Amino acid sequence: MKNTLLIICALLFQLVSIVGFSGYDPADGHLAVHFIDVGQGDSIFIQTSSHQILIDGGDRGNTVPNYLTARGVDTIHIMIGTHAHADHIGGMINVMQELAVEEVIDPAVVHTTRTFEDYLTLIDQKDMLFTEGRAGMQRTIGNGKLLEILHPKNPSSHHLNDSSVVVKLTYGDISFLFTGDAEAGAEQEMLSRSAHLLDSTVLKVGHHGSRTSTTPAFLSAVDPELAVIMTGTGNRYGHPHEEVLTRLSQNQVDIYRTDIHGNIIVSTDGVQYHIDVHEPYSYGGEGMHSYGVNINTASAGRLQDIIHISEARAQQLIELRPFQSLDELSRISGIGPARVQDIKDQGLAFTE
Repeated sequence: MKNTLLIICALLFQLVSIVGFSGYDPADGHLAVHFIDVGQGDSIFIQTSSHQILIDGGDRGNTVPNYLTARGVDTIHIMIGTHAHADHIGGMINVMQELAVEEVIDPAVVHTTRTFEDYLTLIDQKDMLFTEGRAGMQRTIGNGKLLEILHPKNPSSHHLNDSSVVVKLTYGDISFLFTGDAEAGAEQEMLSRSAHLLDSTVLKVGHHGSRTSTTPAFLSAVDPELAVIMTGTGNRYGHPHEEVLTRLSQNQVDIYRTDIHGNIIVSTDGVQYHIDVHEPYSYGGEGMHSYGVNINTASAGRLQDIIHISEARAQQLIELRPFQSLDELSRISGIGPARVQDIKDQGLAFTE
């Protein structure tokens, strides 16, 4: 009898290995995190059997409310606006117009834009509960599921990205870190204040993969297995930047990108996790060594990752190729000796 049970267990294990892990249903008490493709912006939907949470909503438009209603969502229990930039809170206006929202958490840092004014006006008109998001706050969102705010502690209106509400979601052995647009300054604050809390299975990469975020020390503390970069196809900022892609690759982190994969869903039972994308992004580094951008082969978009190289200067650089040394970049209009030195100090550009 014992041998028969062992054989059955072995066969079941083989069957699971063949079929693969197909994800979990939040209705069964599990957890799903949706990284919604909103172009150049962030929007993350967290679904448990008892709570529906939205972190950011992308820019203005119906992408997010349409995504949610198509999945039968009519109520958001907690909506978190990480910070006041339009590519994060703009679409939340549309969500508030279309769905019931019970509570809004926000860093409460003022921004003088029409989008931010409309966002606040709608919260007031609909008499929604408004909570200032501060480090140390916690919410239980179902059995064994914890939402924690790790940042900010004392946000400033002088640096909106660093005022971002940074949220950690933990369920059993699996955790997610949602960083908004937090940059190096905010990352250093978190390292100084709560480095022991940063370790996470999944990292939502800060500021759309910009070089201003995901510093080596921060990435080391988070130590993720996979990273999600939320950015728009062909965006004018050159996101994600090569330094960040290289850093993630060197740390053997699986990379997923909304500009390549579209919507990305990670589901978990608190022990294992499943991602609905067949293969992660494979970063080969076109025009690039692991340490930088080859100015003689890189694309115009990649060249703009170099300090002082605008779109126009990138085109001029391409026309003036090849370069024997970085000093020859002074042939480009507006690039003098001081800017050449800045480029050298950045440590990204090289010739080959």
